[in-house]
Amino acid sequence: MSTVAIKLRPLEPLHLGVRNLGGIEGFSIDEVVHTPFPSTVLGAVGSLLGIKIDCKCGSEKYDLCDLRELINQLTDTELSLDTRTSEPVLWGPLIEVDDGRYIPIGNRFLREEHAREYVKAATRYYRGEDVKDLGRLLISYADVWSKVGIELNEEAKTVNRTFKARYVSYKHNLNLTYLLRAGRKPNNGVVRLGGEGRLAMLSVGDEKIDPSRKGNYAIALQPILIHSDKTTADINEVAGLECAEEVYGVFDGERFRVRVIDIGLGFSEVCKFRRPILKALPQGTVVKLREDCGDVVAIGLLSALGYGSIYRVDYRG
Repeated sequence: MSTVAIKLRPLEPLHLGVRNLGGIEGFSIDEVVHTPFPSTVLGAVGSLLGIKIDCKCGSEKYDLCDLRELINQLTDTELSLDTRTSEPVLWGPLIEVDDGRYIPIGNRFLREEHAREYVKAATRYYRGEDVKDLGRLLISYADVWSKVGIELNEEAKTVNRTFKARYVSYKHNLNLTYLLRAGRKPNNGVVRLGGEGRLAMLSVGDEKIDPSRKGNYAIALQPILIHSDKTTADINEVAGLECAEEVYGVFDGERFRVRVIDIGLGFSEVCKFRRPILKALPQGTVVKLREDCGDVVAIGLLSALGYGSIYRVDYRG
């Protein structure tokens, strides 16, 4: 098993939807994220490697059969359902531009060397301090724009509904960089990434990227998938947060807020339906890790795939 850095360079605006189109009757509104989820990236890698998946899909009792088979063929191992891992199949992303490497937080990014300042600001906020000055360290790197489309009923020659689809355009000539742990190394090539078959160039990097495995705090690079049967729950009662001692939330421009969002696991090309929607703490969320979690670099449900990838920060303030 080898670990390589793969770089995705978008060749056009991407459609990275997070759930089924929804909205008022007759008009649906799209929601998107700014960097691809692990299931999207791993699907692109599998396609480039020519992996063929044959499994019996059931939308009512979906058992992750397509993702299980993909991981089995990529790594020759079974997909672990543990809520923590030190060896995810995919870790990331970090964003690379000409002047350095950045941590994505929504549509803005933060220089790697400022990660400690971001964590420090989170702890300062909960001591009652003003942290608006943190905004100067966050740089906008992506824009979301919309276009209106229509869904036609081909038999009746009528319009079923109209919808507003959203797309992500990047302001910089950038690479979305991930670490891939697999038995086979992909070749460089153009892949379909996200919805509508949008294109990106995938290349294998030569440089060494070693995620920090030390540090008592972490910034989420991917949504941390969670589950709870209760509308409000103690952190110890939430599946997926077994490694989290405290959750500080994500910076919204003025303050840190603990947010829970809906995240779809993407459209399955194999099963021909959208995978389930789960709850998650969004990208950019700061968490304090439990000491007994060792050298983990991804936490939460489906962390073995790379959901809940974390950038660890050693901060003792």
